[in-house]
Amino acid sequence: MAAGKVSKNARREGARELTSRWGGKIIMKSVFENGRMKHFAVCEKSGNQARRPKDLM
Repeated sequence: MAAGKVSKNARREGARELTSRWGGKIIMKSVFENGRMKHFAVCEKSGNQARRPKDLM
């Protein structure tokens, strides 16, 4: 499934379900760290993390 041109914040809301190359669902998480919000993608099946969901596909 192609990621297309959807922002990382829009993906965080669950508008589109993405699947990783390992077969798990990709979810976006946010963490408040050092005074800034950091967003990252996590594969639920393998636990791998990446900056963008496209890196897990």
